[in-house]
Amino acid sequence: MLTRQGESVGLTNDSFCESSRKSDMNMLTDRQQLILKHIVNDYVHDAAPIASESLTRNHSLGVSSATVRNEVAALEEQGYISRPHTSAGSVPQDRAYRLYVESLLANSDPRIPPQARSTIQDHFDRVQHDVDQWGNVAATLIAQLMDNLGIATFPKTSVSRIRHLELVPVQDVLALLIVVLEQAKLRKQLIRFDKPVETSELESMGVRLRGHVTGLSHEEIMHSPLPLSEHERRAIDAAIVMLEEEDRADHDDPYVVGLRNLLDQPEFDDYEKVRPIIRGVEDGSLIQAALEEAPVGQVVRVVIGGEHRGEELRPLSVVICRYGVAGRALGTIGVVGPTRMEYYRAISGVRFISSIMKGMVETVYGAA
Repeated sequence: MLTRQGESVGLTNDSFCESSRKSDMNMLTDRQQLILKHIVNDYVHDAAPIASESLTRNHSLGVSSATVRNEVAALEEQGYISRPHTSAGSVPQDRAYRLYVESLLANSDPRIPPQARSTIQDHFDRVQHDVDQWGNVAATLIAQLMDNLGIATFPKTSVSRIRHLELVPVQDVLALLIVVLEQAKLRKQLIRFDKPVETSELESMGVRLRGHVTGLSHEEIMHSPLPLSEHERRAIDAAIVMLEEEDRADHDDPYVVGLRNLLDQPEFDDYEKVRPIIRGVEDGSLIQAALEEAPVGQVVRVVIGGEHRGEELRPLSVVICRYGVAGRALGTIGVVGPTRMEYYRAISGVRFISSIMKGMVETVYGAA
């Protein structure tokens, strides 16, 4: 059983967002902030424009409906909401969501309910010894929790090293080279020799090679004066290529789960709106753009709509975090959804799952 993890992963605010939040809060009165909060909450829940009359009816604002209408008009003038016409309901804009998120982080400590925490932990307990399943489980759970698109990557090391090496006979001139990397990843490649090699000789080669290369990176192997036979050199050259390929990759192929969840959101009922999203997921550009939003440290980052650097993500928000052992191996977990996202749940879910993943990676590498 895995040790139950605490949510030690923090939260981050970009400097421009932090200064923007302080400035925006200074610009808005307490009443305007309260009304805007209710507009965002109601819109996130209902996915429909929020009428001023419903704000007066459903919330104890302590003012007349005329006053609420005036405050809503002021919020529209300042760019927090939009209305197709003066009698239409209010739709939050990116600026409103940013203020909402920053206020949320400043005034609460987002945590998911105990039952959801227990369910998530139980899923990870079942795969704690199956490293290949970690990323898939993480992406699946965050997608299910948020009913949106979940993404996760396997922990990536800055420099790959060999933990174990085996040579398995296949035919008299053919052997399977199996290399286990430090991050508990398995790489395999067929090696063809110029002449037959006995099984006993392969076993002896494996023992000698393990003694030479265990714990080494590809550069360390290349610069080590190893007394190798021709057959051993062929195996070592193949292992070096494996390590080089691993180091060149920015990250492993990400696990992507829940595209249907995202496309079922009411914002995307128009095919012209969803077509670039589908294309971006299929060709990987949208997922790559989302992964590039991950912060340097192991903190949760929220990027909303127009704050994204690339066009692919402009209709969307991303809540994302790195996890793992700093300086050794880091992966990424995140959720992609419409800007009308349940940010409290997204932040708490990403933070909790990343804390579990961090603990699991530490079982492989040890704590930092």
